[in-house]
Amino acid sequence: MEVDETHYNTDAVKNKETIEAVLARLQSLKCKVSELRLQCEELKKLHSEKQIEALLCNECGKTIRKGQEVTVKDCDGEVKSYYHRDCFKTIWSF
Repeated sequence: MEVDETHYNTDAVKNKETIEAVLARLQSLKCKVSELRLQCEELKKLHSEKQIEALLCNECGKTIRKGQEVTVKDCDGEVKSYYHRDCFKTIWSF
């Protein structure tokens, strides 16, 4: 009887250690995923800022600064052109 109980206890300890190791690995992976998500969000933000900086006005051809753009989209929501606010106001007033 003692041999069976010892074998059972040994298996239980091994299973517990395996589960604890798996949980630790899972927690580590969760942390890495969170870090990667933050990095992706930062990259998206940087990319969108650079994209806005690189926009050219369809009216005057000059670079449009962040916050000064007007985006013209078609009925499907696809971007057709970009304008400076002042250039767009001039076009709109005609």
